Amino acid sequence: MTALRALYYKGVIAFSTQVCMKKILPALCLLPGLLPAQTDSTRLDTLRTITISATRLPANSNTSPLAVSVLDGRYIREAQPQLTLQESLGAVPGVFMLNDANFAQDLRIAIRGFGARAAFGIRGIKLLLDGIPESAPDGQAQLDNLDLATVDRIEVLRGASSGLYGNASGGVISISSAPVPEQHFGYVRLTGGSFGFRQLHASGGGSFKNNGFQFSLSHLGLDGYRKHAAMRSTLANGQWAWTPDSSRQFKILLNYVNSPRADDPGALTLTQVDNDRRAATATNLRYDAGESVQQGRIGLVFEKKWRKNQQIRLRGYSTWRDFENRLPFQNGGQAAFQRWFAGGGAQYDFLEKNWRFTTGVDLDRQADQRQRYDNLDGQRGQQSLDQQETFSSAGLYTLAEWTPAPRWTFSGGCRFDLVRLAVDDFFESDGLQSGHSNYQRASPWGGLVLRLHRQLHVYANMSTNFETPTLAELSARPDNSGGFNEDLRPQRTLSAEAGVRGQWPLGFAWEVAFFRAVTQDELSPYELIDFPGRTFYRNAGKTQRQGLELALRWLPLRGLELGLNYTWVAFTYRQYETPAGNFSGRNLPGLPQHWGMAEVQYRHTSGIFSRMQVRYTGRFFADDANAVPVDAYVLANFRLGYSRRHLEIFLGTDNVLGTRYFNNVRLNAGGGRFYEPGSGAWFFGGVAWRID
Repeated sequence: MTALRALYYKGVIAFSTQVCMKKILPALCLLPGLLPAQTDSTRLDTLRTITISATRLPANSNTSPLAVSVLDGRYIREAQPQLTLQESLGAVPGVFMLNDANFAQDLRIAIRGFGARAAFGIRGIKLLLDGIPESAPDGQAQLDNLDLATVDRIEVLRGASSGLYGNASGGVISISSAPVPEQHFGYVRLTGGSFGFRQLHASGGGSFKNNGFQFSLSHLGLDGYRKHAAMRSTLANGQWAWTPDSSRQFKILLNYVNSPRADDPGALTLTQVDNDRRAATATNLRYDAGESVQQGRIGLVFEKKWRKNQQIRLRGYSTWRDFENRLPFQNGGQAAFQRWFAGGGAQYDFLEKNWRFTTGVDLDRQADQRQRYDNLDGQRGQQSLDQQETFSSAGLYTLAEWTPAPRWTFSGGCRFDLVRLAVDDFFESDGLQSGHSNYQRASPWGGLVLRLHRQLHVYANMSTNFETPTLAELSARPDNSGGFNEDLRPQRTLSAEAGVRGQWPLGFAWEVAFFRAVTQDELSPYELIDFPGRTFYRNAGKTQRQGLELALRWLPLRGLELGLNYTWVAFTYRQYETPAGNFSGRNLPGLPQHWGMAEVQYRHTSGIFSRMQVRYTGRFFADDANAVPVDAYVLANFRLGYSRRHLEIFLGTDNVLGTRYFNNVRLNAGGGRFYEPGSGAWFFGGVAWRID
């Protein structure tokens, strides 16, 4: 099987390389200015005037007082390996990511610093897929069930949003799948590349009478740059829509993932990195560190419109997740949980020309049946924990937008949330640690937009955010006992933002945003030497986040597009004292002061296209004491391809300069094991066919 897999992805690359070298590259080398170019271009729609829905009340991007960036489907999918969201979200200012290569830990996404604390998965950011919460009610989210080949649009709301979505909404990532097609189609995509990367995607769909359907199936395999870094995953998606008339639509959304293997090579010390960048930690090999997961989800959405200015949206969903994790230590080193979370919501919109109003309710419940066992060199040993953890929430919100004069738009709203956390301890040998906690929080926000010119807008807002610890964070007790860590408290944030959006002649558009946020009881991660790879949490007294985001776009020639985004931040602990020391005045770990990306894209009428990206990540620290610096680095990525209606052929390379950098840094790691090295240059290629 190994030989067959090798032949598969080597064959894909060889075929793609031959076609591109003989047909595409010679044509691309002609001077772009001498060639007629097609008018549409792959684009990050951060700066265009578009309708956005992540704000819950659909709004024009120019009249929204919130900072929202939008990525279109072509930008997300075309000539990309389609492994993680890092391929696309790097084009959004204010968004910083690490760890796109360790699939046992998942991509770590931070929006204006919120989410950086995550040891695995996503924290502090609300993730939506087709309007259905992908984040569990307690704020945890994983992306192992996301098939990027089916994504048609991503909206990123870059600011505190508890007034819209409640708990753990330091930012919002709203992902939309491609709508059901109006005509029948079939699509197949084969991709292969370095480090055993291979991917097969097939999808299809069609319509009949008032019904439309779409389905997809993807299989992904990767051996990894480092030892013990392999993963396997199969994804399936389905969508059915019934539209009996122009005023009503009913949708069923289905999703399933089976990932039986995601190995964790672990983090290394600097000495170990110097000896062998591709090595896995010895204890990770001994204890077979890694995870396996299955997850399924069903979502139901109903929309009804009246008189063109009123509508109601109803949604319901149910998700189950079966998860097993092996950590690199013996005592309690195997964890497993069976998670079920479900909920629903209703929203009513009243949309007039100068007055827009919405109100709604969200109800969600999560139940985790968590077990912990000893890890006997990769085999399951004696049980040490058995408890059920539940998180229930109810939120009621009201939002409004008023335009009293052509130059002014005022927006605002408030949300009230009730939250209950409970744990039922079934492991009686170490005593009973059952208990519960209740929280209630009002989250008001308000903003305004001033139109200085037809293409120049100034906006500002003030908003609030609150975030309870997740169930996994509460159950991670330093004494390794059951129940919840009663010392952890929810964090609360007050933030302010101001920005300017503008569009000038000759295809030049820009946006500048300034923000400042102060957080009480910041949830901060740390590790203990006796439990490598396991993260515990404590509250910092007060933190401050402030920064500037810049986005530019310029179309100097038809078909040629230049883009730039840059982020400067100062994220610091204002009050933070621990047994390890007083860290007041230090920088938050895992977040650089500067990062950004420059990009050049070109598309010719013949179907030839190319894209060049240069990403810069500034120096940051791996620990609260700021004693462990991580050097700045630059990564360059290149895409080249040919695309017509029924055929796409492409080649790509990431880190073409071969930069030595760290793909992930584990914060406050024990024993100096901070570093997960990234690969040098790696290559991929593929071909796709579409039949209509």
